[in-house]
Amino acid sequence: MVLALSMLATAALAAPGNSTSPIGDACAVIAGKPTASYTDAKACLDSFPYKNETASQTLDTVLKVARHLYAFNEIAASPPVVQGLSVVPVDIAYGLSVIQHDNWKSDREFQEAVALLLDKVHDAHLSYVPYCYRQFVFWQPIQLNALVRNSKTVINVAYVKNNIWPEAKESWVGCQVTKIDDMDALDMVANYAVNNNGESKDVNTCFNNIMNTKSYFHGWDDGADDLGYHRFLPDQEMHSYTLQCPKNGTKPADEQYDTPFTVQVPWVAQVPANFHDAASYWSNYCQSSHEHITKRGHVDLDIEELQRIHDDQFFDLVADNAMSATDGGAVGAGNAQGSYVEFKALNESGVGVVDIRSFSIDSEDRQAFIDTFTQGLDNFHANGIKKIILDLSSNGGGDACAGEFIINTLTGPTPDYPSDIKHTPLMSRVVQKAMSVNDSKWLDYKTVNSTGTDWFSHTNTYTRGKQQVQFFQPITLSCDRWSGELQIPTNKSYPWTPRDIMILSDGRCGSTCAIVASRLHISHNVTTMGLGGIPGNRMQFASFPGGESYRLSTFLLDLQRLGLQNDTDAPAPFPQRADMGYTFREVYRPTAVGENLGKETQLLEYSVNYADCRLYFDDETADDVEKLWAAAAKVFVSGQCQPPKI
Repeated sequence: MVLALSMLATAALAAPGNSTSPIGDACAVIAGKPTASYTDAKACLDSFPYKNETASQTLDTVLKVARHLYAFNEIAASPPVVQGLSVVPVDIAYGLSVIQHDNWKSDREFQEAVALLLDKVHDAHLSYVPYCYRQFVFWQPIQLNALVRNSKTVINVAYVKNNIWPEAKESWVGCQVTKIDDMDALDMVANYAVNNNGESKDVNTCFNNIMNTKSYFHGWDDGADDLGYHRFLPDQEMHSYTLQCPKNGTKPADEQYDTPFTVQVPWVAQVPANFHDAASYWSNYCQSSHEHITKRGHVDLDIEELQRIHDDQFFDLVADNAMSATDGGAVGAGNAQGSYVEFKALNESGVGVVDIRSFSIDSEDRQAFIDTFTQGLDNFHANGIKKIILDLSSNGGGDACAGEFIINTLTGPTPDYPSDIKHTPLMSRVVQKAMSVNDSKWLDYKTVNSTGTDWFSHTNTYTRGKQQVQFFQPITLSCDRWSGELQIPTNKSYPWTPRDIMILSDGRCGSTCAIVASRLHISHNVTTMGLGGIPGNRMQFASFPGGESYRLSTFLLDLQRLGLQNDTDAPAPFPQRADMGYTFREVYRPTAVGENLGKETQLLEYSVNYADCRLYFDDETADDVEKLWAAAAKVFVSGQCQPPKI
């Protein structure tokens, strides 16, 4: 059954009129403050009225992106039933129609409904980000993780954020949470993961995505929907937690508890800095120069604004200056040399860890990334490292050619998996115009069966859900342009075979990371270890491996450069500062050859790739990543984690 959209909002009263002025001035109440209560933050965010013109233009743009550009639009409406995947049918066009005919109390409620609809597809590449309503960061002062303690899975207080809520007590750390909002804590967390987190089609990954540990702080997604951190207004003002805490002088594992007690914990909003009232909030974070664009006439795009959106320059509170998970300092890997990847030799085990935190390599850092990675492996070789753990946890992907470099360095040249791009009249015009002017992006693809660039000249028709959909000829990504600009060692030889490498992943290995992990596992039989998740069911080691994604802001810049911004099928820019991400290139499994090529059951996005074994957090490994690596190394070296024989 098509996703019911009644969940998108509570019953709404008649929308306010189309006034351009904010309703009241609730934003002035909290301007200049570091934090605000849930109620005050909500009042500010809800002070902007719903406008039919804005809604219509927004919905029209989302619909055009879905129909003309999104590779999985048709299959999302009627997905295949695959054991191990958590997928619900989402007809995007129908959902947008329902949203259009609802009565919204505020612009925020409308904007969040659009974002939630796309989130339900469980493709993290597909997203709608209204910058106006992503400026606050909402924190729960109690941060939770899931541990195995005495052979039982428990929900545990990982740490508290008393820097934003002084009533949070350090003595709560290590306490077991038995109930959340009067529900069994584990049941509540599992249900929330399944129904409220759209990062993955694997429920274990969604479970991990709403938990936090000191080892892996979850800050990798600005639209995060976990139990302790939101970029959008949470559904409720506070949560109740029933805690049972260890008696004084005992450890949590001793299971000697004081009398349980219940605390009411509010969501606390971290307030952006650059506004002093509702009017300045709107102008600084929401207002767009594209507010009144229609597709009926000539379109003049504001290139500067689109570039700033593309560069994420409209966030006050970004990952590296928001309050940190533990102490109020910086969060995130940053972009300095060494931040993308780190090497760690584990004491006396003969195991080395390659911790790849991101594949989003800035262009000026690519050579340093290559040099750092090569030097790290050289040092491992010189120091007698026998086994390698490739930690890909909490890695949101990035540059596909950086991933190609990793694969080729570890296992030698590996054929890329076949992929294709959805054919629509708009995309046909874009690609052909780009090819005619030697536009670099589209020159990076080559046909599967030849080295030519004629893949855009012919189409194939495949079944996707209940519809027949046209795609361009199958292609692979060429990294010749990327590697041609860099000095990549070609004479390196390392002693490690695929059997000497193990991937460690909490499932939050997405996009390029997912494709790297999948190719290493499927093509080279590299061992995979899943980390965390819901006990009792098998876990996948990667998420949203669907292919290559794009952003509307980037696509609009392309259209402007190609002179196609007035194409009748082209989506208009959003009337507010917002962006939309989508998968435009779908990737198949290596078995998609011959008659299997083009079958939806061969798509990586709708396939299951289970981890070979599983490791759960405990009281020690949740707080210390090196202890976690040591535990993983012990299992790996003992031979207890093995891929199936091929």
